[in-house]
Amino acid sequence: MKRAGRHRARWLFVDLAPSFGGHEVMILRWIDELVQTGVAIPVLLCLRGTRLATLAREHCKTVEIDPGAEPAGAMLRRKWVALGTVARIVWAMAKAVRRWRPAVVVVGEGCLMAQRHGLWAAVLLRQYVVLYVPLVASFTEMGFPDAARLERRMQRVYGKLPDAWLTITPEQATELRAWSGVTQPVFCLPNTVSAAVEARQGSAVPRARLEPDGRTRVLVLGRLEARQKGLDLLLDWWLAHPALVADFELHLVGEGPFGAVLDAALQAHPALAEAVTVAPWADAVQVLCAHDVLLLPSRYEGVPLVMLEAMALGVPVVASELPGTRPYLGADCLFPIGDMARAFEILTRLHRSEAARKAASAANLRAFRARASGAAFSAAVIQLTEQVHAAIGQAP
Repeated sequence: MKRAGRHRARWLFVDLAPSFGGHEVMILRWIDELVQTGVAIPVLLCLRGTRLATLAREHCKTVEIDPGAEPAGAMLRRKWVALGTVARIVWAMAKAVRRWRPAVVVVGEGCLMAQRHGLWAAVLLRQYVVLYVPLVASFTEMGFPDAARLERRMQRVYGKLPDAWLTITPEQATELRAWSGVTQPVFCLPNTVSAAVEARQGSAVPRARLEPDGRTRVLVLGRLEARQKGLDLLLDWWLAHPALVADFELHLVGEGPFGAVLDAALQAHPALAEAVTVAPWADAVQVLCAHDVLLLPSRYEGVPLVMLEAMALGVPVVASELPGTRPYLGADCLFPIGDMARAFEILTRLHRSEAARKAASAANLRAFRARASGAAFSAAVIQLTEQVHAAIGQAP
């Protein structure tokens, strides 16, 4: 039987990803909020030498383990390698559990099954486990080639492992339950932005008039990836409608595998290159403030931090209608997944109407303050802590 019992006021966060992404940003913000509010004492278990490990030391106690290396020929011994990895993580986690006696173990993973070794370790140690997953779309929706097999594994085994789940919005909780068969409690903790971004609220004031060439500057900011981000759909639409250059500039800022495809397309269509640019990562606030609207043509998302940053700054956002965008944006700025015709209808309306741009900016600011501000996040952290402790108290 898992340890539940009395509240020990310590939460052990586990994130064993070698890279640093959006959910690591949110884990650090969550940990910092726990420190500030005092509702729990956070400890972090992570890989040594990662950016997360370096940044986390400023926020809380950390337990760092060596990443390890997959030996040559591991494909022939995959099960044994996986068992060895779990054993190494169990050993490190067991020491942390003995020292800190956490009431809760939060395992963070960017998408489903990305942190399965950390989850298995926590389960084997009989901890109360909350699995924090910002992206809970089905494997079919995400376009995985072996989606049916992964969904069966989720429904039969993986989905039953944690004691509770944590998503970013209630809409995502509903999405998760609908396809996975999850029956455990599903809590919610909304995303927020950095204090530096929040301090700049409303600084991206919509221009009173357009530039002399009359174009609206459309920004796509984030990882340049075709399937998830829908950039293949955007590129196909743009190439099929060259007249768009009369009204719009399209600026893609980020890095990723689709960057090479975009570069090749611009070389093959030089007439479009004057209105389309591809640039590497840059400061999000500066980039957002230099554009008129943020476009998110994604097929699936969690709750994009870049969307919240744009909302905080007052930049209009046009996005695919998803469980992670619907709670934040008005219906007049959402379009069905893949419907580029509708997306550019919305962009054209914003292009032609200063009043529409100002209205979208004001609506974004109101929604940000209500749902994604630092104050809203702090209240949500306190509420979540109380909900989880109540669930533990009711556990057998």
